[in-house]
Amino acid sequence: MFNLTARHAEAYSQETFRCGNCNRDFSAKVITWVDVSRTPQVKQSLLTWRFNVIQCTSCGCRQFAETPFFYEDFHEGLLVAVFPKIPDSRGQVEAAIKEKYGYYPVLEYFYDMTQIWTLLRFQSHYGSNKHLKQLSRMGTGEERLRKFLKFLKEDSLMIDIRERLTESLVGDATDDDMTELLNKAMYKMEEMLPWPLDRRCICGGDLLKDFTCCGKRVRLVYQEQLLSHHYAMYCPSCKEPLSEASCPDCGRVYTWKLGTVQSYDRKNRQGVIKPEASLDFKVDPRMNISDH
Repeated sequence: MFNLTARHAEAYSQETFRCGNCNRDFSAKVITWVDVSRTPQVKQSLLTWRFNVIQCTSCGCRQFAETPFFYEDFHEGLLVAVFPKIPDSRGQVEAAIKEKYGYYPVLEYFYDMTQIWTLLRFQSHYGSNKHLKQLSRMGTGEERLRKFLKFLKEDSLMIDIRERLTESLVGDATDDDMTELLNKAMYKMEEMLPWPLDRRCICGGDLLKDFTCCGKRVRLVYQEQLLSHHYAMYCPSCKEPLSEASCPDCGRVYTWKLGTVQSYDRKNRQGVIKPEASLDFKVDPRMNISDH
């Protein structure tokens, strides 16, 4: 295995593989069970597609083992049975796993490595972005985890994520392209709306009433003409990116990353101004954005 040894695993096995380059058989150890709450380095291995990568002893060629494994996150109460190749008698396999491990609060089955990769990206983003956690309407803990899993199993946007990830692995897509698509997925899960230039929610609430970071009110006086999907402000204290605000009255969340509308007022409602039509300044201002 490459960059991850059997000592990092709860369980592993010795298997025989056929090299796709020289067509010779060789033996290698593969991880069959890993708890990422005990060995967090596994997450990086999965994110960089180095998990269960085996090396031919004859020609040195490396390849993904494509063997099933169990991904456990004890702290989250999550167990995922991952099958890089869909097994024969899929229903019987799932039933057997459910019978044996059904005591886990959350038990899931993945048949595409893209799903577990995207889950890790979601968890990482929500774990590090303080502003997003404060605005999130998806709850916390198991509630949010189940919504992640529902998206990974059912949403059509996963097709685009899979294609873009494949392109990035062969060098045809940039990290920025992938990040933009993942952000789109998070906006969709959060049911965010395009930003109203009159700063009023659909319910009439003032979006800037509680628009704060680090205990200071965020102002948009000088940013009015810069609101596009490329634009982000940064808190001068904690350096968190700020591009969303929630209504203090109903909790709806808005972001100019999805474009802008003139108003959500029923008497004067206009369609969405696409981000491409906005003033498209690719800037990274780290100005003082708070009232004193």
